[in-house]
Amino acid sequence: MGKKLSLVIVTKDTKELLENLLHSIEKDRSLQPLISKVIVIDNASADGTDEVIRTKFPAVVYIKNERNMGFASAANKGFSLAEGEYILFLNSDTILIEEELVRIVDFMDNNADVAICGPELVYPDMKPQRSFAAIPSLAAEFFPLAKFKVPDSRFKVRNSTYDHSRNFGDPRPPTPYPRAYNADSRFTIHDVFDVHSLIGAAILVRRETFERLSGFDERFFFFLEETDLCVRSRAQGKRVVFFLEAKVIHLQGKTVRQNWIQGRIEYNISLYKFMKKHHALPYYAAFVAVRFVKAMLFVMLFSFLFFFLFGKKIRMKYVYYLKLILWHFGGCLDNAGLRPDKGV
Repeated sequence: MGKKLSLVIVTKDTKELLENLLHSIEKDRSLQPLISKVIVIDNASADGTDEVIRTKFPAVVYIKNERNMGFASAANKGFSLAEGEYILFLNSDTILIEEELVRIVDFMDNNADVAICGPELVYPDMKPQRSFAAIPSLAAEFFPLAKFKVPDSRFKVRNSTYDHSRNFGDPRPPTPYPRAYNADSRFTIHDVFDVHSLIGAAILVRRETFERLSGFDERFFFFLEETDLCVRSRAQGKRVVFFLEAKVIHLQGKTVRQNWIQGRIEYNISLYKFMKKHHALPYYAAFVAVRFVKAMLFVMLFSFLFFFLFGKKIRMKYVYYLKLILWHFGGCLDNAGLRPDKGV
């Protein structure tokens, strides 16, 4: 098949996680003949990541930024060094499973209309995670707990069954039924279907698509850059596909858990940028108003029901919503989240 694939990994102070990922890449013998480059873009780690790469993975192309540039900017830099027809963007908190990712490459080779494809994300015990997502909308703000099921929602997965309804918050595919890949008998009607957006922990992107879209929008420092890319790809008539037949382990939340509140503020920063980019001003203003009112109602409610604040999770949410309200009063500035540089 030839060396048609480059892997781009963005990291920031995740030395142990990155080492595990790189070892898993080396162990995937089925993927090795396809790989042209493994590229690591380091957003100014201070945990010895550079030494680990130098001593244990000398073949890896390693670039260390002088400061944290965010995911989108770092991923675009990685793409500029990449070779081959496909680019696999990976979070450093993922682990490859041998002989899984090659299935997606084979699928992309046989489906030229697919621009972006993602595997099923799973926990280390192989239980499924949410692997694709709805597009943020005003309607979703009013019905955040809606649970969508695709028709015939049970999928055969290896030697077990996976109830898709357990992935709370997953949207229905944009078409009434999953679009099948039946090039041969390896894939059944439910193995592949079109989605609005993928979770960006592991996505395979066709090079020509990424170039045509000018890569990730670097206005998104962290969060929703992959959603924006999927929206723009679909707007040009190219498919975004969830490929259930391949799996990648995702150690969900490991990279942002220590800065959970700042991470949630950063999500709101990206969310507002996304809404402003893809919607008219009245829609955007209504969206911001609804988010602000929801935060106010939560704080007011739990200020009266203060005895609930003894729970750690509720306390964290309470502090988060307080900071979210203050962020709104402060003008929704970009530097309130994860960005290290004030005023950026």
